[in-house]
This record gives sequence, C-alpha cells and structure tokens, in this order.
Amino acid sequence: MSKRMQYSGVKPEAFEEMKSRLKQMGLTLNANSGSFNEKGVSGKYNYNQQDETLEIADLSVGFPASMMFNSDSLQKKMTDLIEQYGGTPTA
Repeated sequence: MSKRMQYSGVKPEAFEEMKSRLKQMGLTLNANSGSFNEKGVSGKYNYNQQDETLEIADLSVGFPASMMFNSDSLQKKMTDLIEQYGGTPTA
C-alpha cells in the first residue's frame, strides 16, 4: 500500500537534513523534485522552497527494505524529522 504525505513550513535546512538521513539509508534525492526507487523503497517527492511545502506521494516499501522497516515506520521517521525542524503535516 502506498502512502501520501504533505508538510508545510518545511525550511530548506529540514529538507536537506531529511535528504541526508535518507541517503544514510541508501535513498538518494538528487533535486527538489523527482522520484526514487532504491533498495525496495519507492516514491515521488516535490519540495517547493518558496512555499516551504513538501509532498511525498506513492511511498511504498518492499523487499529488501521491508526487512528493516515498513511504510508506516518510514513515514513516522520523516514526519518526526520535519516536525523537529518546525514543519507540520498537512495531510
């Protein structure tokens, strides 16, 4: 099952920190928008720096990543990080 998340108030520092932490997990976000499909985790993202909004769509976790976490736990980690930097979930 894929997930969709939206956040507002996402400062550039929060987005860069999220990218850095995802990279440590083996996921690379190269730009402010695009898609990813690595190590069993896939999805699309769009970060609007001017509006300070971030949307993540079609987030899904499959093998081999599913041996370490599921889409709910990945969503929680992303949400916790965004909230730590002052952002808020909107959907």
